Amino acid sequence: MKYKRSFIQARIAAALALFAGGMSLGGSAWAECEFQFDPFLTNATGSPNPVFKWRGHPCAQPEAGLSQRSESADGVTTIINTPEGQHAAVDPFANPPGSNFLMTVYENLRDYENREMPNTMPSTPDNPYNLHDGPVLTESIDKRSPDDDLDMIIDKIEAAARRGKSIDEDLVEFGIDILEGNPIDRAYSGLPMLHYQGPVNVTHVVPEYDDDGNLVGGNADINIYYWGQHIEADAMFIDPSAVQEVPWEITYKVHILNNGMEDFSPMISYMNRFINPKGVEVTGPPHASMDQTFFPMLDEGTRYTVKIKESKGKYFNLIYHWGWRIHPPRVQAIENALKTAGPDGWNYVQWEKSAFCEGGFDDPDCDPANNEDDKEYAIAQIGDLSPAKRMWNLFKSMLDDDEDDDEDDDKSHKGMKWKKWMDARKDRKGDKGDLAKTAMELRAAYNDWRDRTKLPAGVEPDPDATITMFLVNNTFYGSRQGLQGEGSGQGPASFKGVSNGSVHDWNIRPYNFKVTVYNGDHFKHFYRNVDFGGSRGWENQFQFTDPTTLQGPHPVIPPGHPVEEDPFTNPANVIAGDDNVFPINRGGTEEFLQPTPRNLDDPVNGLPQLGSGCFFTFGRNYLWPNAGALSGLIPVPPVADDGTPGMHKVDITFNYEPSRRLRLYQFDPLHHGVAIYSLH
Repeated sequence: MKYKRSFIQARIAAALALFAGGMSLGGSAWAECEFQFDPFLTNATGSPNPVFKWRGHPCAQPEAGLSQRSESADGVTTIINTPEGQHAAVDPFANPPGSNFLMTVYENLRDYENREMPNTMPSTPDNPYNLHDGPVLTESIDKRSPDDDLDMIIDKIEAAARRGKSIDEDLVEFGIDILEGNPIDRAYSGLPMLHYQGPVNVTHVVPEYDDDGNLVGGNADINIYYWGQHIEADAMFIDPSAVQEVPWEITYKVHILNNGMEDFSPMISYMNRFINPKGVEVTGPPHASMDQTFFPMLDEGTRYTVKIKESKGKYFNLIYHWGWRIHPPRVQAIENALKTAGPDGWNYVQWEKSAFCEGGFDDPDCDPANNEDDKEYAIAQIGDLSPAKRMWNLFKSMLDDDEDDDEDDDKSHKGMKWKKWMDARKDRKGDKGDLAKTAMELRAAYNDWRDRTKLPAGVEPDPDATITMFLVNNTFYGSRQGLQGEGSGQGPASFKGVSNGSVHDWNIRPYNFKVTVYNGDHFKHFYRNVDFGGSRGWENQFQFTDPTTLQGPHPVIPPGHPVEEDPFTNPANVIAGDDNVFPINRGGTEEFLQPTPRNLDDPVNGLPQLGSGCFFTFGRNYLWPNAGALSGLIPVPPVADDGTPGMHKVDITFNYEPSRRLRLYQFDPLHHGVAIYSLH
């Protein structure tokens, strides 16, 4: 018994032409949904009876199974051996697109019960933005970013140190306000660079009803900000309680600040659902992820408003917001607030409270965003090796010394004379009181904060690891341990495909990956490693954000309307039409673009279906956890009392080939946010 798909005849003809030309896409390319025994679900539900479920693209791909896990005798290293991949062992880079590529099916996904999951077809040839609800709107905003403002503040402190001038207290306060997320006159006002507000960064989906009072959907509003190496949002969790059985949507306000242009590509992750042997519907294992759009937002100083359609709330797992132009480290995640983990069954918001609330996981009144005592406790939980915390400590010490100075001589003044400030600091802290030295420390902390592709000061790479990672301030930093990869010729200087401390030598199974993870915070972090489509298969979608299409059909990106103008009333603010603008990348090591990143005459990579976006977008992929999930959490102990970071090692053997788009993904699942670091 099979569910028969309705393939578009043109796609069948195109695929047959590929096979006729000798381009094998692997045995899984034509898999259909089949009603078959699923041993993973039988084991997972503890059922003594066989469990039959619908499997095969666009239903769930067969599960990879549990990784084998063991611990070293000293308890320092977790050893992971992944299951054998279900696809043939084909190098996807030498023989693109590899055996784990799935032919595109222009249908919604289906769950284990063969039920259609609405809003899971992100793009079609006729509608490349299939999950957009209405037009994309624009509005002009102040483009200055936290990078710009902190740089300006430190510039002035450095100048004061050189010239013996006074330091403006308001300037120091401004730096603290930026780091704490206090209200300021900026488009990013309220967005903290110290990531301590997770316990209250919960956005609830607001239900929507029709005229008869029937629940028909819901909406969640998210503000998200792009600049430099950063993607940050005002939400860390979404609570979909009100829309479990109906589709809903997110209204994004995407703020493109200075050096923030990007292709907006939220990648939703869905869990599967099935009826267990007792007749109860339950959440199953991970199902699929997909780039919901791949939309160019290229005008800095612009707020783009876009509504994205989501599937039913009961399937929701999390959303990643990628920054493909600088990736790593541009990425931010929003988790499902209802998910639970660990032996005590805490939900993810409770895990965040356990780290940042003095009252622990069940503190009902904890509000570090608005209560000063809660804020003080929460910021103290962030380790002092954090570059953001280092800047905060330095700014605070400058104000503290000024307060002491006022008490001594009872003279009010706007600023502090450099020599007087320096002498006062020396009296209390020796040569560390030198303003020039303080300015130098601020600059070093700022530079560390701006670049997550190297370890900050105080953390040394493990020479025996493939890569060394550092978790601090709910942020993931990675080491530079030498360039890898030969490059693909698809970017300037053949640099695309070359990166630091990465896994470019993993093209075919098996591959041994060793990561050493340090923790600089005063609470326990965790490590998880996930595969996006290498083991279970990945599918690309037809996209129009393709740099090879020089004559369009890129949407026109208007310059944005005046701030005082309503974006929803002026038709000129709506994005429409064609445009030939596709700028080059401004930084990072992975995502360099040029007008022709591939050969249009190539029978595989030349097809728009197979070469969209920045060479390959994900479209849809079947994710699966390698380590730190189904086989148990992997904790990384907190920083010691003497300041020594906690440490844990993970040794993983991958027994499958990676997808073309992303080799591996690692993050802290219980304190997610921007504690993420991918490797291409």
